[in-house]
Amino acid sequence: MNDPSNDNNNKPEPKSWREERWERREARRAALGGQSRGGALIAGLLLVILGLVFLLQNSGYFTITLKNWGALFILIPVVAAFDRAYRIYRYAGNQLTAPARGAALVGLVLLLITLIILFNLNWSVWGPALIILVGIFLLINSILTNHKE
Repeated sequence: MNDPSNDNNNKPEPKSWREERWERREARRAALGGQSRGGALIAGLLLVILGLVFLLQNSGYFTITLKNWGALFILIPVVAAFDRAYRIYRYAGNQLTAPARGAALVGLVLLLITLIILFNLNWSVWGPALIILVGIFLLINSILTNHKE
C-alpha cells in the first residue's frame, strides 16, 4: 500500500544557503544583461593608455606634469560605476531608475575626487561642494522615487 519510506525518496533535497545564494546571484546577473565585458575593456584600455603615456614621458617625447598621477587609478572604479549605471538603465527599458541614478552618482563623485586630487584643487572648497552635490542628489532621488510609486 502506502510505504512511508518511499515518500522520503521522492522529496527533493533542500538547497543549502550557498546554492540559494548562487541562484539569486545568477538571476541578478541575467537580469542585468549577463556578465559585463565593457567595464573590463574600458579599464584595460585606460591602463594601456596610461602606461603608454608614462613610457613616452620617460622616453622624453613629451612632458606632462602631474604631481598626483596615482589618482588616475581611481578612474577604474569610475568606469565600473558608469558601466553598471548604464546596464541598469538598459535593463529597466531605458528608464533612469533609482539604482541607475545611484550608480551614476558613485561614478560622478569618484570622478570629481579624481579631478580634485589630480589637479591639486583646494579640498576646503571642493569637499563641501561634493557633500552638497550628494545631498542634492539624495533629495532629488527621493522626490523622483516617491512620485513614481
